[in-house]
Amino acid sequence: MKKKHSKGRFVVIAVLCAILAFFTIFGFSISKDSDFVGFARAINLGIEYQGGTVKEYSIGNSSKNSGNIGEGISSNATRIKYLLDGEGYETNAYQNGGNLVIEFVDDYSPVDIEEIINKKITFGMKTSQSETAEDVITAKDIKNAYSALNGTQNVVYIIFTDEGATNFKNQLSSNTLYVYINSNYIYSISNDNVSTYAMTGFTTPSLDSAKNYASQIMSSKYDFTFEEVNSTIYTKDVANKNVITLISLVVGVFVLCSIILIGLFKKLGLVGALTLFVGLLLQILLLQAIPETVFALTSTAMFASLLALVLGALSVYMFYDKMHKEYKMGKVLYASVKFGYNKMWATVLDLFVLLLAPSIVTYFVGTYMVKQFALAFICGLVVYGVVTIVLTKFFAKWMTYISVKNKDYGFTREAHVDELK
Repeated sequence: MKKKHSKGRFVVIAVLCAILAFFTIFGFSISKDSDFVGFARAINLGIEYQGGTVKEYSIGNSSKNSGNIGEGISSNATRIKYLLDGEGYETNAYQNGGNLVIEFVDDYSPVDIEEIINKKITFGMKTSQSETAEDVITAKDIKNAYSALNGTQNVVYIIFTDEGATNFKNQLSSNTLYVYINSNYIYSISNDNVSTYAMTGFTTPSLDSAKNYASQIMSSKYDFTFEEVNSTIYTKDVANKNVITLISLVVGVFVLCSIILIGLFKKLGLVGALTLFVGLLLQILLLQAIPETVFALTSTAMFASLLALVLGALSVYMFYDKMHKEYKMGKVLYASVKFGYNKMWATVLDLFVLLLAPSIVTYFVGTYMVKQFALAFICGLVVYGVVTIVLTKFFAKWMTYISVKNKDYGFTREAHVDELK
């Protein structure tokens, strides 16, 4: 009965994998206005896989602000993205060391954008509602500005420095303050509706607009200039070749790992390949669910994903090797699988946890490209850590109900070793 149930479970798993693989690879039309593109193609691909232009700019800083320059570059990257998106470009902007990188998706000859991105950003609070009035609160009084969702409201929070908070308090004692960004009136604030002088805020119609305003306020703290130093074009032909290379590498690494497992452990290796296939499908499913504002599958992220796949194969090998060693010691096949797993799962878990911890830290402190690598690696570690630890136990146990010959597992034992009962 156990043999029959185990075969049925493998059939169910195989059918589910086939269904998920279909939705991963193929796309189809859902309605006249909606298409399903397939999970794999829904992953936000980097510029080298989509085609477009990458422009890198050196940054000149004539500001006397001694704040965090990296923070200034990041704020300007966000501001510039919103500016260019408003001009009709599909862009991605990020910091690369001390430079700014702007990616133009599907655009191989963008116009000269230096005039746009070098436009000076101004922020100030005035005591009268006039563009020409003097700013009594300026960017130097601002410590930080950020956007957040507060209940149902999209809010821009402005945090003052200690000196700025004192100035803000003094100005409000006798005046209503009017906030201007780029000479545009934004909102007014009076002493009656202030609960703390350390910060203030205002609501916007959308979270995107809140992010835009926050980035402009932060950018106003820095007097940056941008000069193009490098430009790289990925034509559609190059992008398509890169996609083919990506697919070939994924399939090649998976097939190689599967062949090694099957060569060493026969039918048990085939079950290990099934475990890796489940992990691969779940990894794709997880990556496509990450918003494009957070993750893009760059070349470094692809390498991280493949590295996680190899680690998944290594963990399966570690389980099977330990089972083999238990068999060599004289245990019967079922006991070898059971005790081998029980003695190894904590070691495999430690391996993934030890790699996961520094990856999480790296994500929060790294540059854009490092973040993409770290995030892809984190996703892979989580998926293969869970899949290999959980599925190896059940798949190997089910296998022992179906096949009870040691040669089906590639297990061998010295002739003089007596089998333990």
